[in-house]
Amino acid sequence: MTNRFKGLDGQDPEQTAVAGKCPHCFHFATLTCTEHRELEGSRERYTKSFDARYVMTLLCHWCKAESVYLRLGIRKTHETAPGRVTVTITTKSLEQVWPTTTPRELAPEAPETVREVFAEGALAEAAGAFRLAGIGYRATVEQIVKERGAGGRNLYERITALKDLGVSQEIVDAFHEARFVGNDAAHDALAYSAEEIADIAELIHEAVLVLYVQPAQRAKMASQRAARRAAAKQPSV
Repeated sequence: MTNRFKGLDGQDPEQTAVAGKCPHCFHFATLTCTEHRELEGSRERYTKSFDARYVMTLLCHWCKAESVYLRLGIRKTHETAPGRVTVTITTKSLEQVWPTTTPRELAPEAPETVREVFAEGALAEAAGAFRLAGIGYRATVEQIVKERGAGGRNLYERITALKDLGVSQEIVDAFHEARFVGNDAAHDALAYSAEEIADIAELIHEAVLVLYVQPAQRAKMASQRAARRAAAKQPSV
């Protein structure tokens, strides 16, 4: 089941509305499925349950722009009554075709090495090399942990040690998720889906926001307030 667009799974979604983040305007909005067409010859087997690929177009209610996806789904037929059959489709993966995806970037407040390693993982993700992306995002976490000064004999211990340095349990858990995915890709050649890799990238984005961006913003505002106070105390000429 996809987490990207809520309400997509079930019967043919054409002309129905789903909720999700539009890739054009980046608003979390309602989008109408204007086309959902099975690609000829894409069925992997002809039984009551089989995989098939669909071209799907979504129209954003906010910006009125359309986006196109390649959907891999499990198509099942259910006999709900004698002579009556219902077809449902469950999403296995969803690949964005239009607008074309661009590699992700971390905020400039993050350390340069962290941003560089993340960028390499993002390039792999954008190219559809999800094993390499998983390894790259694990390496990003390793760089963050190193930069924060966490100690331990291995990455597991160093991530866990972040809690003693004031890092929230939520971020610790997110970093462990990235570690799992990178280990699976490196040691077992396990390939996660595009959405699963995207989720890891988003977890790292959120962690960088908390660890680097927000502190830098608070420091900047504190400096501005201090400058304002100092200016107010200057004697008028």
